[in-house]
Amino acid sequence: MKHATQIRVFLSTVLVVALASSARAQGKPPGTVTFSAAATGFHQFSSELEQPGTVNASNAAVSASVTRQMVAAFAAGLSARFLSEDWQFDSPAAFGGSAPWQELQRSSMGASLSLALSKTVLVGVSPSVEWALENGADSGDALTYGAVVSALKVLKPDLILGAGASVYRQFYSIKTSPFLIINWKLNEKLRIANALPAGPEGGAGIELRWTLSPDWELAGGGVLRSDRYRLKATGPAAGNIAETSSMPMFLRLSRKLGSEFKADLYSGVMAQGRLRTRDSDGHQLASTSYGAAPAIAATISFKR
Repeated sequence: MKHATQIRVFLSTVLVVALASSARAQGKPPGTVTFSAAATGFHQFSSELEQPGTVNASNAAVSASVTRQMVAAFAAGLSARFLSEDWQFDSPAAFGGSAPWQELQRSSMGASLSLALSKTVLVGVSPSVEWALENGADSGDALTYGAVVSALKVLKPDLILGAGASVYRQFYSIKTSPFLIINWKLNEKLRIANALPAGPEGGAGIELRWTLSPDWELAGGGVLRSDRYRLKATGPAAGNIAETSSMPMFLRLSRKLGSEFKADLYSGVMAQGRLRTRDSDGHQLASTSYGAAPAIAATISFKR
């Protein structure tokens, strides 16, 4: 799938968060270490497939990152994430009536390097590796890898803008996907910014945020997503590639729980959903779309 706006969520999330955090943290003393962690649960309710059949999905994810301000202008960090997805199909005609996959997993490790070229310009690079596979598949056949490069500029105290691209090898092809970094304070209550990295949109999403009080925030936004996985050697699509794509659009209600914890509740839809299987050369074997599927999610996060 080659949409120009398609984003590899984990890869771009690492750098979006690292750059945005570094931009806000200019002036922190060298040696400052920032640690964050999050746990997320997600459920996509049943939806009718384009051909006869239904699909629903649930997932759970945990992530952690640590960043150290090496010197005043340079910061480096490490991150890791694990995601498990449970897909349930009911008589999917597009895949011959059998579930093409069930439990999918992604394990990721990445590094982030950011350098302030001036007080207002920040550049960064974030290499990453990921194992994306169906439970039971050979991890040696499931490695994807690449890097994100990006730059942002503090145009004024209320506006940070940036852009970049992720370039990585994902099974049968190399993808290059641009993305936007934004943090624009419209007034004391409203802000346009990248979505929270641990949520269902990932850090590459864009949302409008409304500050209700010092501890409460309401937001809404979306993103385009696409992921690929190596399937196990036994089953209807043995050894092939699963590809899932959709446009998550969510409302978020967040509450700070003290100075270090935060809880986020999400309600929305997974629009423009499409499921595909491809062979190892990228040739499409089967494809079906599904209607807008209601979805909910919850995240608890920690940062210090």
